Amino acid sequence: MNRLTRNLLSIFALISSLFIATSCGDDATEDVPTGKRTTIVTRSSSIKEGAEVDAATVTKITISYNTTVTQAADANITLNGVKVVGQKGTTTAMDMDIMVTLEEGKEYTLIIPEGSVVSTTDANQTAPEFVLHFSTKKSLEDSLPDNEAMAVTRMLGFGWNLGNHFDSHSNGNKCNWWDNVNTTEALYQNLAQAGVKTVRIPATWGPWQGEAPDYKIEDSFMATIKENVLWAKAAGLNVILNSHHDEYWQNAYSASTNTETNEALKARIVATWKQIAEEFKNEGDYLILEAFNELNNNWAVPTNGELKIMNEWNQLVVNTIRATGGNNATRWISVPSYQASPTYALDSRFTIPTDDANKLIVAVHCYDPYNFTLNKSLAETWGHSAGNANDEKSITTLLNKLKETFIDKNIPCYLGEIGCSIHETELGNKCRDYYLEYFCRAAHYAGLAVTLWDNHSPGAGAEHHNYFSHKDGSWMNDSESLIKTMIKATTSTDPTYTLESIYNRAPKK
Repeated sequence: MNRLTRNLLSIFALISSLFIATSCGDDATEDVPTGKRTTIVTRSSSIKEGAEVDAATVTKITISYNTTVTQAADANITLNGVKVVGQKGTTTAMDMDIMVTLEEGKEYTLIIPEGSVVSTTDANQTAPEFVLHFSTKKSLEDSLPDNEAMAVTRMLGFGWNLGNHFDSHSNGNKCNWWDNVNTTEALYQNLAQAGVKTVRIPATWGPWQGEAPDYKIEDSFMATIKENVLWAKAAGLNVILNSHHDEYWQNAYSASTNTETNEALKARIVATWKQIAEEFKNEGDYLILEAFNELNNNWAVPTNGELKIMNEWNQLVVNTIRATGGNNATRWISVPSYQASPTYALDSRFTIPTDDANKLIVAVHCYDPYNFTLNKSLAETWGHSAGNANDEKSITTLLNKLKETFIDKNIPCYLGEIGCSIHETELGNKCRDYYLEYFCRAAHYAGLAVTLWDNHSPGAGAEHHNYFSHKDGSWMNDSESLIKTMIKATTSTDPTYTLESIYNRAPKK
């Protein structure tokens, strides 16, 4: 056998050995057990990637798959590194429920390792790794700023209006008390016992004033007002004392169109507030003086001139009060927007007076929506379950704008009047109760104190607001339960007591 032949035979043998080795390798692969296979598809999660959720209401995270599943015996599902339990879904066998206990204001990572979820019919079929990042909402207290504005809100707490009692006049002429009762010390004691923290005392001073230039307030009227303020003080209440329905002579429109008229009105405003401020200059910080009520011109859209007058007169009252000295140099003073409207408070044309003491509170009133709360027609229903899908959103949007504009910027702001007339039907009053609870809770979330309007008008219909007797503070109109609910809504820090929990209990039409 020559060399060439030997070389050819060697090459042939090498090729043959390679072929045999390759064939043996194929046979070996077929003999190896299959084992676990990642074949299950993850379809969805009840919490989306990066979502912010409510810690109080989320007790499980549901992951959905394309087949029936169970947790593997050696599963190691973790939430922030701590092992958690997966169980069969409560809705369908194609779900896995991961049971969790969450804390407020925290970031979370859920990890379901590959192989931790398996098919119920074939344990070799497994789901791929699933990782979810999400966070929980901050608590109510954490979501509100820790500033002086919030300190004022907490100080005021839940407030109540002695509505119209001292607005005792008819076109500027004195008459009997508007509500035909005489207040007593028991009124304020019972308000405090019920949980009220602040009483707003509206007073119309004009009918009790003498002629220009002194505009002397009658001693008897001043003494009666002071008696009520001191009764409230003795009961441990804060007091907000204002100039209320003096709008009959405080004509901002006329002042805005005539300089001489403006100067004359300013002189009376100064004379009025100088007397009030001197009378109360030595009272403590429990007393807040409020410049005006709801200056308006037949509720028409104000002119630029009227808005300018509002700013000018607010500044005038602040200057007058501060100049009297004593505790007036540093006490809180409340200044309203035009009409006390949130709309005009949020208007860039509204300016807060300059004040060396830097102790001013913005006052607004809110009876939104008017057709449900005050209008003579009194629309019967309010809220999503009654067919008004945007009702709740409109309230939270407005109050949050006030929060962002004032509270977040360390400017105290309070709702000097809120409320809803007593309705004439069972459904109407159920919606009324729901509205008041929801409104108060939304105000609390916005960091705004509320002061409930009560004009001591029994019965039902437009402008019927009746909770406490103006005489002695006893319960009226079976209102005890509703008042306690409103106080809870404005003060509770229970994380489970949310707008959503109230929303879910709305009355149905």
